[in-house]
Amino acid sequence: YCLYYCFCRIYLPFYLQQDLMKWLRQKKDEGYTIVGLEQTSTSTSLHTHQFDSKTVLLLGKEKEGIPVEYLQLVDTCLEVPQLGIIRSLNVHVTGAISIWE
Repeated sequence: YCLYYCFCRIYLPFYLQQDLMKWLRQKKDEGYTIVGLEQTSTSTSLHTHQFDSKTVLLLGKEKEGIPVEYLQLVDTCLEVPQLGIIRSLNVHVTGAISIWE
C-alpha cells in the first residue's frame, strides 16, 4: 500500500487539509472549478462533462456523501451513469473513474 501511495504522489498531488472549506474557497479564488462527485437532483453525467484544466474533484464519505455545506461551494455536481438497480458506487471506484475521465 505505501509503495503504491508514494508512487501515485509523483503523478497526482494529494493534499491533507485541516480546514477543507477554507482550502476550497482558496482554490476557487485561484480559478479552479470545484466539481462534486455526488448524486443530486441537478447532477449531470460524468461522461458528458468537459473538465477545465484547473479542476478540484470533491468526493464525500461512503454512504453519507458530500456534506451540504461543501455542496454549496461546488460549481457543478457529476455522477457516474449506471444501469439496473445499482444506486451508487463505492467512493474509491467513483474517484478512480473520474480521474480516468
